[in-house]
Amino acid sequence: MAENITGKERVQALMTASPELTEEETLFLTGNEYLSLPEIGTAGEIRSVNVLHMGARGLLEFRGTAEHPLLAPFVTIDDEEEALLPGRLTCRYRHDWIPHFEIRTGSRYALEGDLFAPPGHRGCCYRLQLTNLSEAPLKAKVGWRGCWNEFNHLIFNRRPVKGERVIEYNGWTKSLLLEARSGLPLASLALALVAEESSEEEPCWHFSEAARRRRDKNGLEKNNQGLEPGSYTGSTRLELAPGGSSTVTLYLAVNLEADGAGTTAVDLKRHGSDALAAETERWLEERRIDLTDTAAAAVLNRNLFFNYFYALGRALDDDSLVPVTSRSPRYYVSAAYWSRDTLLWSFPGLLVVDRAVSRELLLTVFRRHLSYAGDHAHYINGTLLYPGFELDQLAAHFLALERYEKVTGDLSLLDEEVISRGLRRLAEKALEQFDPESGFYGTFLDPSDDPVLYPFLIYDNALLQRAFIYLAGLQAAGRWEHPLDFAGIAAALQQAIYRHGTVKGPRGIMFAWAVDGAGRFQLYDNPPGSLQLLAFYGFCSYTDRVFRNTVAWIRSPDNPHFHRDCPFAEAGSLHASKPWPLAACNDILAFNEGGVDFLLRAPMDNGFCCETVDPQTGRAATGAAFASAAGFLAHALWWNSRKKSSEATREIEPGADAN
Repeated sequence: MAENITGKERVQALMTASPELTEEETLFLTGNEYLSLPEIGTAGEIRSVNVLHMGARGLLEFRGTAEHPLLAPFVTIDDEEEALLPGRLTCRYRHDWIPHFEIRTGSRYALEGDLFAPPGHRGCCYRLQLTNLSEAPLKAKVGWRGCWNEFNHLIFNRRPVKGERVIEYNGWTKSLLLEARSGLPLASLALALVAEESSEEEPCWHFSEAARRRRDKNGLEKNNQGLEPGSYTGSTRLELAPGGSSTVTLYLAVNLEADGAGTTAVDLKRHGSDALAAETERWLEERRIDLTDTAAAAVLNRNLFFNYFYALGRALDDDSLVPVTSRSPRYYVSAAYWSRDTLLWSFPGLLVVDRAVSRELLLTVFRRHLSYAGDHAHYINGTLLYPGFELDQLAAHFLALERYEKVTGDLSLLDEEVISRGLRRLAEKALEQFDPESGFYGTFLDPSDDPVLYPFLIYDNALLQRAFIYLAGLQAAGRWEHPLDFAGIAAALQQAIYRHGTVKGPRGIMFAWAVDGAGRFQLYDNPPGSLQLLAFYGFCSYTDRVFRNTVAWIRSPDNPHFHRDCPFAEAGSLHASKPWPLAACNDILAFNEGGVDFLLRAPMDNGFCCETVDPQTGRAATGAAFASAAGFLAHALWWNSRKKSSEATREIEPGADAN
């Protein structure tokens, strides 16, 4: 029987659909494990800084106003301020992750800025270099001005945190301190200026106290946090000889309270901006991927670092590793944990960058998130945020562990009790989903977190079959014990998929998207969990006729969700109808057409992965700053570069491509 249209409409009514983006703004971002700078404008302004906080179960954000950002650079030449406006500065990334700004004014002066966050440090550096291009001495003032108007809590949406916002200068650490308090301090941002010897004076700060209450004529608090915006300016005067240059560095440091932030700024200053810049660049260069195609390398590495620093971080209050969807508030479900995001999308990219952190991540997931394994979304501390069982998310735990062992050769994780015990718990939860009449395993939600039309998804069951194969291998090697025979369970599930999960489609026998176990089926594909990935995960061969027919159908006119005859042709879905960059990744991993070209041409979200793009422009349409998906994108491009020799024959054994 054909798919149930009435049922599909009911399912769509219960979706939490992706909100459409309205702005097309050029923004830069950077950060490290401890702080994120997700909104850097083309005038070099920092609009917000955020930190992960386990006690708050999300992000805490320092933010300015729409007109007055948290920090913005300025330069005054001969007592006349130069306009650092969007469009006047040349902006780009250095080393695929360091925003660089530059302005040249003929033969008068040149100003260059770099914003870098050295890994492992609780802070970052904003360095400005002014060069006198004229033949006469040049007097200048260089610095930053800013406004602290909001302190927010972020899980999906912003919520203002009530309390005090205190700005004060600390002479001991020579730092301007921004501290948010709600009774006890919650977080603090320290700002410290350092100039070279050509400075005429010590850098100085001027500021207004932010803790004064702002009230209207009736005595009521006027803004949503009841406080005056705090403003501040830090600068130093320079005198440059003809051809001379000088560097001024603003150190930004974060900690739990003002004294810790101030002393962290002192530590950054003791290292010095030159050493911290070299440390940052060395870290990036040691991990970037070199490709003969420089355009592909730029997209790959930018998303590789975006995934590493924005789908992962360390909590300010306990230093623990924290996997999230995204640390950018521009992503509509930011600052939360999804098993799929972390283990299927982010993890392959993370493994390319840092194997030790990948190991730590798996231990973190098994320790913190196993109680609700497979459930839709978690708070970062492991408690349940958004209920709803998803079979692919449960299977993701097994597949990530298997991927780690194949890539690294490290088999020691199963010696950890939390892993071996966790595998048994996960296996038992998977077996609870078994339907003996159909031979399938059921799910409540699909890979885009939406209600299913029919309970047995072929993609989900194929992933679970691979998980059972992994468990069977552990049993055969004597590495894990369980009374059930998982080799037999896996074989039975594979047989059920081919017997009851394949149907006659427009291009021949193909995999159905979903079946009800009683003869009804749905022809469909969903980019966040695509049937195109069945060979990539090793369920079948790339030359399997059923698989090739399915792959061909996805990009054909028979698929109503595939965008054709447009500049950015790719698959959409019921959840988000426009073309998905994840669908382009699926094309790459299925040896289908179009994937690499799509990713290299589509602007997406300022070069970073997003959920969907406009089919005409390739710009982000939904889900900006999609950090976890950036890991899958980076891995797909890396995989493509490694597999070109195999692509000619398309004779890859099942599972051989997965690493």
